[in-house]
Amino acid sequence: MIKFRCVVIFCLTFIMIGCAGHHMALTKGQSDIDLKKESIALLSVKVSNQHKPGCQLELTGVKICPQSEKCSRPLPYFHKAESPYKSEKDRFNEFLLSFGLESGTYNLEWIGTTYQVFLVSGFGGIPIYTKIDIRPNSIIYLGHLDVVLREKKNDNEKRAGNILPLIDQAVPGFSTGTFDVVVEDKFDEDMQSFIREYPGLQKVKVEKSILPQWIRPENNKLAN
Repeated sequence: MIKFRCVVIFCLTFIMIGCAGHHMALTKGQSDIDLKKESIALLSVKVSNQHKPGCQLELTGVKICPQSEKCSRPLPYFHKAESPYKSEKDRFNEFLLSFGLESGTYNLEWIGTTYQVFLVSGFGGIPIYTKIDIRPNSIIYLGHLDVVLREKKNDNEKRAGNILPLIDQAVPGFSTGTFDVVVEDKFDEDMQSFIREYPGLQKVKVEKSILPQWIRPENNKLAN
């Protein structure tokens, strides 16, 4: 069990460090945006742990895979998230995400979440499994995800994370909970937040391409 726990913690740390992953396309305070090499997709995500309110979650990042490739492993398709830009104790953390992508069609597969305190390191995945189309030299707003971790109602609901390691996964509720996701168009509100963090966005045109409404994994043929 100790050996397994160490392996899980190592893997989680590797994903968070993301040796072969991607940083967010935009950095705080950025005043100029260059779209010559790639486009940028914007997404806001609010995560609320209602199952274990004292254990609010951080995002590790998002796995985005070109539709033309078989992406069985997270890396190098993992886009690492930064710290939340807004949070309320025991209620939620909210994140502004920006992905640098070449034009083409991609599968936005899942969003990684974590809860880490002394001697506890739990990891869960928010299954999204939807297609996104990226136009060349563009900035595209994908929408807002309102994500809730709640207690599972039955065995047909996909767990938010693995059962093992028992303590690490049980403390934040990954092993006994499931994720609900609602897709919203909050363009006006979100763009105000994005521009405050990344002033260069006010100089460019941002197009909308809102993600389709989320389908629970057990009803989604893309989810295994």
